[in-house]
Amino acid sequence: MSVQPHVQLDEESKLPAYVQIHNQLRDRILHGDLPAGTQLPPERALAQSLGVSRTTVVSAYDELEADGLVKGYVGRGTIVVAEATRTDAQPVAWPAHFSGLARRLAQHAQPDELATLYRLSGQPGAVSLALGSPDPGLFSPQRLEQAWEAIVGRLGTAAVGMCPVQGTRAVREVIAAQMRGRGVRVSPEGVAVSSGSQHGLDLVLRLLTEPGDTVLVEVPTYFGALQCLQACGVRLVTVPVDEGGMDVERVEFLMARYHPRLIYTVPTYQNPTGATMSLERRERLLALAQRY
Repeated sequence: MSVQPHVQLDEESKLPAYVQIHNQLRDRILHGDLPAGTQLPPERALAQSLGVSRTTVVSAYDELEADGLVKGYVGRGTIVVAEATRTDAQPVAWPAHFSGLARRLAQHAQPDELATLYRLSGQPGAVSLALGSPDPGLFSPQRLEQAWEAIVGRLGTAAVGMCPVQGTRAVREVIAAQMRGRGVRVSPEGVAVSSGSQHGLDLVLRLLTEPGDTVLVEVPTYFGALQCLQACGVRLVTVPVDEGGMDVERVEFLMARYHPRLIYTVPTYQNPTGATMSLERRERLLALAQRY
């Protein structure tokens, strides 16, 4: 069964055309408007009707296939393979930005395997080599107690109260002083304290990317970063990692082709391989970032 889905492109949208096509077709498939077995229009025909290149439609269909919603067959075209998830319940009228965030979070919900890892790692006597978490036995309860007493002694009740979103000023003053000692001119107002690497990455993504932007990431890489990237709705293009870290020679080809907004790399003790990028590679990567 072949149908002509109703797809409209918004020329004023910040989303690339292929992302708009992907999103509209995906929504129609998941809502049952394009049931399993439906044949999508030929790439060339849909491209002509929308006034875009065939490559744009191919990219949209590739994303749908990556989502597990369609399958391309030689001689048969692109067929919907997913079952509809429509229910009789009326959707909640969330604000548009909430709806988009909720949809992206639902698309990339924590897999069962990851939940299992967390559960197993919490069992007494278990030593998980999958999550990359430090051994709790390495932390000294006495040192932690001393640190807490010192914090309360300096800050008083402010240590347990609300603080500015960028972090307690006393902490930012210490960080700024340390950075100045390393030759970095920064004031406490220019410092933001994150609750961890994922929090910091989330802030960077919110500042520098929009849904549909491309980000280069290492493969393999830290799963927490992947969750953060996917939740922000960016498109991930992977770069292999060898004993010297990210393959920078591959990066130049990918940057010229995809024009990414960001490159996510862990150059020192890469997670999970442990590789450390050489100075030569680091300088090459910075040069490429400046060029593109």
